[in-house]
Amino acid sequence: MLKIWITLFLCLAFTGVYAQIEMASPVQWKLLGEVKSIGITIAKMEFHTSGNDTVYFLLMKDFRKQQEINYFSLKFNSTANAFGTLYELLKSFFLNENKKNKDYIQTFRLGQEGVNLQHCTLVARHGVRLTTRDGYINLSEKNIDQLFGIK
Repeated sequence: MLKIWITLFLCLAFTGVYAQIEMASPVQWKLLGEVKSIGITIAKMEFHTSGNDTVYFLLMKDFRKQQEINYFSLKFNSTANAFGTLYELLKSFFLNENKKNKDYIQTFRLGQEGVNLQHCTLVARHGVRLTTRDGYINLSEKNIDQLFGIK
């Protein structure tokens, strides 16, 4: 009788473990734009469509760890034109009325992540710093256009 109870218990225990793993089919991401420096990817934007929705994946090199290759990411849907709004917010730092305004900062939620945008200085030019809790990246106006597939 004890052997039956032990066998039953083990069967139930392993069934619970199996139920926690759910296999997913791989998604075919399409490259929208990429920024490279000295052969290393600094940032890239990929997307895939799922029904009527488009999902975007933005992968960025963490500038906190310059010597290491460490990346962080943002994943978001196209709901409420999030893709276009993100592009406009990034580009707004290069408008004449905001370019010299060091107090100009944008903070918002993108997907599940909080994002902060602020001015930064790149080598001999103006840039924007995109920061999340996982890292930050500095982008020029040209980098933003490359990332969003605008050449």
